Amino acid sequence: MCCNSFRNNPTVKVLHSMEKDTLLKSFGVSYIDLKGDTIIHINKRTSCFLQPLVKSNKGETNYFRLKLNKDKNTVYMIDSILSVGKIWYNSRTTGIIIPIIKYQNVDDFSTTGEIQYFNTDKLLSDCIEKNLENSEAVCFNNSGLFCLYMSADTLFTYNIATKEKKSIFTFNNPMMYSVELKLKNNILTLIYYSNFVEDFSDLNPAKVINFEYQE
Repeated sequence: MCCNSFRNNPTVKVLHSMEKDTLLKSFGVSYIDLKGDTIIHINKRTSCFLQPLVKSNKGETNYFRLKLNKDKNTVYMIDSILSVGKIWYNSRTTGIIIPIIKYQNVDDFSTTGEIQYFNTDKLLSDCIEKNLENSEAVCFNNSGLFCLYMSADTLFTYNIATKEKKSIFTFNNPMMYSVELKLKNNILTLIYYSNFVEDFSDLNPAKVINFEYQE
């Protein structure tokens, strides 16, 4: 359908940027405190379960398994996850996007991962991005037909129906780490660190930048 395609090239325009007041979190650490099994309720019929695979008494980061259950049956599962960012659900399309960190470099804190998509109605999955770099920042657009995400220093849009990916903004900063992305009233907000090595070591505050987003 034409509504699922890029009718016009999506664009963003920088409105303003500022620093956050406080440090958000350490890199590569889940936004969920995984001391045990954790349940995230997606909708009335679907829940996300996060289960640590290794029990550690040394405070080390555990790998864990992510399962999506619908009507108490497991319909989707991912193993060997180091961290998961904010999980988004769109009620219009019944789609879920899950940013995953699979590996973190112990020397410079850089991360690699992927973005997984799952439709809870059709029970279909897709890997939106197989090489997610230094980011866990993803969100849906207003219609739920596109995924917006940061990877390395570039902002992308992904058409879920056609699997078409487009780059719409580049920061030209290979040291940035993106934490959160959200879209409201055509204002796209990104929370990020401008230098993940220095910011993590010195506990520097994160930065916020707002874009005007149009399709």
